[in-house]
Amino acid sequence: MLHAGRGQGDGVQPSIDGVRPSMHYSCMSKTITIEDDVYELLASLKEDSRDSFTRVIRRHLPRRCDTAGELLDAYERAPLPEVNWDVLDKIAAGRGRRSGGRK
Repeated sequence: MLHAGRGQGDGVQPSIDGVRPSMHYSCMSKTITIEDDVYELLASLKEDSRDSFTRVIRRHLPRRCDTAGELLDAYERAPLPEVNWDVLDKIAAGRGRRSGGRK
């Protein structure tokens, strides 16, 4: 005897044993071995309890740029660096002076 799914027209093919076929969607995953200090570092970079290590790694490890266009895109997406104004002031104040290198 053939058993159908929930009803006529639900798109489920009838089965002989009454078991409905199922499909699981999952991302491929890999197991890696890391030392405890690296695990602690990754865990500290998680933004909340739902943040995954995959997202942490993607945020903090940029992809390699193979073309000038990819490099330009990466620079445009990157956040602006933090500026240490004291260091910049010292650099500006020291411009034009000789460092005493050659004699």
